Amino acid sequence: GPLLVIAGAGTGKTRVITERIRNLIEHENVRPEEILALTFTEKAANEMLERIGDVMPLGYEEPWVYTFHSFADRILRSEGLEIGLDPSYKIISTPDQWLLVRKNLFKFDLKYFRPLGNPTKFIAAILKFISRIQDENISVESFSKYSQEFADVDEEKTRWLELAKFYQKYQELKIANSKMDFGDLIVWAIKLFKERPALLKKYQKQFKHILVDEFQDTNHAQYELVKLLYPNGGDKAEIVQVETLGRTPEKVQENLPGNLRSLLVVGDDSQSIYKFRGAAVSNILEFMRDYPNAQMVTLLRNYRSTQKILDPAYKLIKNNNPDTLESKLGISKELVSEISKSGVDINIFQTENGENEVDFVISKILGILATEPQYTYKDFAILARANNHLDAFVLALRKRGLPYQLVGNRGLYDRDEVRDVLALLKVIVNPLDGIALYRALNIKTLNIPYTAVTQMLSQSRYKKVDLWELVKLSNDENVQSFYKTIIEYQENITKATPVEIVYNLVSAIKYVSQFLEEDAEALVENQLSIKNLDLFLNKVKGFEVEFRSETKETPTIIDFVDFIELMVEAGENPAQAEIEDIDTINLLTVHASKGLEFPVVFMINLVGDRFPTREKGDPIPLPEALIKESLPVGDEHIQEERRLFYVGMTRAQKYLFLTLAKNYGGKREKVPSGFVEETGLKINFVPASEIKTEGAGSLGGAEEETQETLFGVGTPFR
Repeated sequence: GPLLVIAGAGTGKTRVITERIRNLIEHENVRPEEILALTFTEKAANEMLERIGDVMPLGYEEPWVYTFHSFADRILRSEGLEIGLDPSYKIISTPDQWLLVRKNLFKFDLKYFRPLGNPTKFIAAILKFISRIQDENISVESFSKYSQEFADVDEEKTRWLELAKFYQKYQELKIANSKMDFGDLIVWAIKLFKERPALLKKYQKQFKHILVDEFQDTNHAQYELVKLLYPNGGDKAEIVQVETLGRTPEKVQENLPGNLRSLLVVGDDSQSIYKFRGAAVSNILEFMRDYPNAQMVTLLRNYRSTQKILDPAYKLIKNNNPDTLESKLGISKELVSEISKSGVDINIFQTENGENEVDFVISKILGILATEPQYTYKDFAILARANNHLDAFVLALRKRGLPYQLVGNRGLYDRDEVRDVLALLKVIVNPLDGIALYRALNIKTLNIPYTAVTQMLSQSRYKKVDLWELVKLSNDENVQSFYKTIIEYQENITKATPVEIVYNLVSAIKYVSQFLEEDAEALVENQLSIKNLDLFLNKVKGFEVEFRSETKETPTIIDFVDFIELMVEAGENPAQAEIEDIDTINLLTVHASKGLEFPVVFMINLVGDRFPTREKGDPIPLPEALIKESLPVGDEHIQEERRLFYVGMTRAQKYLFLTLAKNYGGKREKVPSGFVEETGLKINFVPASEIKTEGAGSLGGAEEETQETLFGVGTPFR
């Protein structure tokens, strides 16, 4: 039958599911293909499959272990023809969606959402709004009906009707071009099952055991998909007809153990932190109502943190009552440490300013490294509410030669090495692009004297001549070499592919050589730079494949530069490189820390307006009338931020430092975050005179494996 497992932080959520799958296959003789496990990341799905690999019987299919989107994708590619879908559709990302709309903007009859000066201004906002509509599984017809009936003010009606028409046209455009966005996958899978009940029954019969990980992060549409596959009463086995002598056939319940069905959902409402993606924490709160015969198990044994960490975290999260499972179901979620019933005291440290806060954190890292040799750099994590809060720490760690890595950080196109290569490509395409040319002239391996660049720049301004003209006329040997290189690539602009140009250009100017210096302090940063160039070249390769597929032509570097500029305008900025299994201090946002754990955790910048952040909300908010989840009694934004704070605290295994400063450069003194007070911990002020950061170490000569990169350079990646 249905079972809700409330698994608090560090209690082994994912292990519950993997052990359940192992038990079903190994001891209950369930065939693997009768098991469906739904996760939230491909990484989690792959880890599950790895953990159950040793119990897989030979000759059987693997269990269906997928993310919600991958599962829906597999179903639609197999069965989509039943409702007229082209099974060879292409899944498009958010930037691709933006690009599709921009290319077809004339087909959308926009007035309210199309300002004359910037006709593409609202595309991203409208697409985000449509994504939220899909999260709620609201059809074009339902939204159009709402727009007609509920928008009572003339201006408001104009706005909603325009959005409804946009939604309809956008759906038609995707179908006509055989494209699907991620929201479509879930919506179309639901539509398929509702319109083809025989097909739904087929999959209900196949999936006798359904398991859902991170249930608190499901949105309304995803939960609806689960309820279709396992309706209330779905634990009853398939009804069969049995012939009886002298009487009409009778329907009986076939209750053989192998035919009984089960639904296991695992989650923790205290760790629901993806409201901005449409996650509905009410799903986990409503599970017991939707399945009144469900059983519930609460896991309270924590195998990660000391009790000194768990107690203030629990005190904090109780402030989300009454909108919690604990309050609504009358249960206790107070975690008990299996590691240590006491542990190191948790303290809140306040400094005079942001610089002192950075110094304090680094001093603590160095102090622990000096006194507890079992710890290395990788055991430390600095958690922030937003990426930009980490900037000061990046600069300080770099200055002191301490190895660090930004984990889960986006911004590939913001990396200096990628911006340098893009600048070179832009100069090849258009040498009159002064900004790109100036950046290119300053590339280290070109060896162009800074004085030569500044002289050309000042002459350009004084004589009102393009910088490129002065490059052409320069007497400097290195400037002339650069000029000839650009001309050479311009002459081959239609002959060479983008991949060839990028690869050859980076090699020609020996760009990678600057990252091969035997400098221990810059080792990690240099490795990341090379890895990011690899990622960028893969982007170029992907573009070529896509371009050929869609146009049946070979792209030029002009096509690629146009594409990148459009993608940047659309808001795309892929993830930067990361190096696994390397000894570095981890810098990451609290969101990125979900599912991770570290012996030593610093939560920084814990002041009002930073943590919690000010509520931004969606640019075009979804009307409450269309939201199908139960809305909380309390402040939804503050509750979500409090859950995020709780997630940050419960990443720590032994040491947890909560830090803040009185001043971060503004005129007013910063107020401590309200969450700090809710932990019940005392704030300790640390004067600058008591902070010591001497003795910064370095990576030393760590032996590491090397991996051949696309640029042919051996670098220590796994």
